[in-house]
Amino acid sequence: MKTERHNMIQSPFDIIRSCSDDFTKTDQKIAEHILDAPNDVIRHNMASLASLIGVSDAALSRFANRVGYSAFSALKNDISRYVFSHNSENDSDQEEKDRTPLCAITEIYASYMKAIADYTDMDTVNRIADLFLRSKKVKIFGINRTFNSARQFRFRLNKIGFDAEAVDDMHLFSDMADYLGKDDLVIIFTTRNNMHYDSAVAALTENGCHVVVFTMIQNLPYKNLCDEVVVLPRISRDSRGPFLDDQAIYFVFIEVLLSAISERSRQMG
Repeated sequence: MKTERHNMIQSPFDIIRSCSDDFTKTDQKIAEHILDAPNDVIRHNMASLASLIGVSDAALSRFANRVGYSAFSALKNDISRYVFSHNSENDSDQEEKDRTPLCAITEIYASYMKAIADYTDMDTVNRIADLFLRSKKVKIFGINRTFNSARQFRFRLNKIGFDAEAVDDMHLFSDMADYLGKDDLVIIFTTRNNMHYDSAVAALTENGCHVVVFTMIQNLPYKNLCDEVVVLPRISRDSRGPFLDDQAIYFVFIEVLLSAISERSRQMG
């Protein structure tokens, strides 16, 4: 039903209006604010917007689910894309000519990088940092383009004095369960729902090995086996640019995680 709703109606504002019969009083309050001031949704993170409207974070999450989105961050991104597209369509011909790819592309990347804070939080980042610091061996896995992110993470870790191995071979990934255990950590970068990962993750966790996944997929089949799963915004699906690269989003998140690892390490002495 949710999928049909999104396919039939493109505008997120029309989606909200179409669901109004099912709204609670709190839902109605949220809907009125979003429809009256959509830029507030774009400018504020979830906690700030909830405070502005006078509702809880949980109420915003329930509202997003009620109108057919998997999370409030997905609704926010839909509104951001729609507002951006709508404003672009209303630009004058001269303004459109003056708008260079430099401005357009950097604005798109900037909006997705800012959205990272809506997809995760520092409590999650700090838990992953602590898990990393407690681990004896750390393996970072990625295939094809996501190996660029795995390798970048390893390189950046080495820069601040931490050791890890980046792996891009599926056979080596599957064999990790033979020698990794309860004091070890495997970090996976993935943008695909690769079914071959299921058995490897299951074998790792059966040995007590910790597994953390950085992805852009909401429903990984093995997510319940993992210690942490961080879902990040997927810029490559944005229709505003044909060559937008998800790895840029991973690279920025890596910097956030590195900062947490460095700070938690300093606190531990």
